[in-house]
Amino acid sequence: MKKGFVAVALMVFFITGLFFIGQVQSADDPKYGGTFKLILDLSPGGNPGWPAEIRGDMVATTQLFCESLLRESVMGEYYPWLAESYEIAPDGKSITFKIRKGVKFHDGTNFNAEAAAWALQQWKDAGRAPTWEAVEMLDQNTVRVNMKGWRNTNMGAFTGGGFMVSPTAYKKNGLEWMRSNPVGTGPFLFDYFKRDDGARGIKNPNYWKKGMPYVDAYEIKYVPDQTTQKALMQAGEGDGLVVELGKVAAEMKDLGFNTLTQHQATFSLFPSSANPDSPYHDQRVREAVEYAIDREAIAKGLGYGMWNAPYGIAPPDNVSFDPNFVGRKYNPEKAKELLAQAGYPNGFKTTLYPAPVMINKDVNVAVQSFLNKVGIQTRIEYWEHAAYAPIMNRKTWEGLIMQPIPAFANWNFTLWLLFYSDESGWFVSTYKSDEFNAALLESLNSLMPDANLMRKVNKIAFDQCLVIPVYEGGKGYALQKYVHGGGFVERGFPVYFNPEDVWMSK
Repeated sequence: MKKGFVAVALMVFFITGLFFIGQVQSADDPKYGGTFKLILDLSPGGNPGWPAEIRGDMVATTQLFCESLLRESVMGEYYPWLAESYEIAPDGKSITFKIRKGVKFHDGTNFNAEAAAWALQQWKDAGRAPTWEAVEMLDQNTVRVNMKGWRNTNMGAFTGGGFMVSPTAYKKNGLEWMRSNPVGTGPFLFDYFKRDDGARGIKNPNYWKKGMPYVDAYEIKYVPDQTTQKALMQAGEGDGLVVELGKVAAEMKDLGFNTLTQHQATFSLFPSSANPDSPYHDQRVREAVEYAIDREAIAKGLGYGMWNAPYGIAPPDNVSFDPNFVGRKYNPEKAKELLAQAGYPNGFKTTLYPAPVMINKDVNVAVQSFLNKVGIQTRIEYWEHAAYAPIMNRKTWEGLIMQPIPAFANWNFTLWLLFYSDESGWFVSTYKSDEFNAALLESLNSLMPDANLMRKVNKIAFDQCLVIPVYEGGKGYALQKYVHGGGFVERGFPVYFNPEDVWMSK
């Protein structure tokens, strides 16, 4: 009798327990509330409200308030966001978007095809879309962008900078007001933006993704000083911090923060190879420079355990990276031999121009030392940005430029920016063979990014030694243990994240 009673009791307890387990929130379920505080290492120039004028790191602030038709994954895949779907014409002459229904701007007006077409037209009128022919609204839910010619880099305008903003707010308040007052469809309503200080958004109660955002407010603080950044994180005054791949990321990891990093740049030397009077016009000299530099030593001595030695121009987190690729390894004797074959048995003098962004002077000095050892007597010349840009774009400059190769998720955009100088204007002093140009155009003109085509371009760049990889760069995030979600380092570039799904378990 007792055994039967115990069995029944256990069964009732088990069934009751299952019922309550079904009612209790899992520890992995998002928790609502709180203010998420993100520390950025740079105070971006410009204002966050007018998409056509937004560049660089300002995107990190604007994306709290404004959204785009598509989003891009870290692997370069495009997926619908404010558009429910998209279709590229087989001939690449147009791309058609079906606009998501039921979405409203922060001013209460409807986001529809008319608003989307208006916002895209502003982008085109500002000169940000040179390959677009026209923007058309086909009906209240459909927009088509007609192209002068197809390049898969066209997709970038629909994923990042081409934010949707309210035409009603613009017509009511004017451009000057819009520049500092973003009115989008995003998960947070604009509260304030203060240059060199920060920005804040408060929860959008009518956000189109039901149940999001999870936090009540999202604050961004601009703090360039690394000591202050570290102190704020240790004191709990910051929930997340943007970190550079290297010393800062290593320190935050050692302090116990969740540290997510992305190898999103390869700092490389660009020789003045297009100039027939330059020593670097001879491929043997370019190869000698590459053999002269001990990249393993640079990564080990200056990378704080966060760098790999790069032998190709694509970093390992990019879809165009070939894991089977083998590059030119450190061999100073081979470097001297090649210099002698090229007619420089005693070396020559040269100048190294480091880019004024993310300068690592220790690396520059290391490169100088390695080159000096094989007879290339190297002088380092630092320039401010305003003076550096003309050097980068001038056809007759002489020497070596040290510049990061930014790894956009669609690597074709990187290739276009750096090597398609007829349009981009960058590195016009870099020699590009007919073989290289043909491969580049083939990759750019494919309907969607093709990893094999991008790797083919990378291989030709290596074979002809157009650029010389030196060390890795990148960014990431250090997060408190209680921070979850957010899509950090999961989007097309580290500056992008998913503000709507960050939550905190504290």
